[in-house]
Amino acid sequence: MSQLHTLRCRTVAGSHFRQRTHIRNLPVLIVDEPSGIPGPDPAPQPLEILLAALGSDLAIAIRAMAVTRGVRLSSLELVVEADMAGAPLDEGPPLPLGLREVRVAVHIAAEASREALAALVARATLRSPVGNTLHDGAHLSVALAAG
Repeated sequence: MSQLHTLRCRTVAGSHFRQRTHIRNLPVLIVDEPSGIPGPDPAPQPLEILLAALGSDLAIAIRAMAVTRGVRLSSLELVVEADMAGAPLDEGPPLPLGLREVRVAVHIAAEASREALAALVARATLRSPVGNTLHDGAHLSVALAAG
């Protein structure tokens, strides 16, 4: 079994629905939620960041699998899209929110058969931590911090 390590970020609420997320010593990641409230152009929404994480993680896994299988990729592009359910906050009983279906179209140019590329994508998908988290879920614990 692989050893667990902890990933961390810190998110600080800004004005309107804009959030500033700090990850290691990287530039601050701005996340927003289009709300109709006048203000600066919105940054990516939280679910768009999740889709970006999935696309990036799958691309990394596909490249890694290609290297291990000796497949040289000329180009790789992933188009990630999802259907989202939403509802107004605090109106009646909680409704299911979030993504209903996520679709990824993988465009690869390589000197390999379509079957070999499909097998490469399938194997890489199994090796994607973000893909596995979306597919299989993770225990989520959210609680008010002490003090």
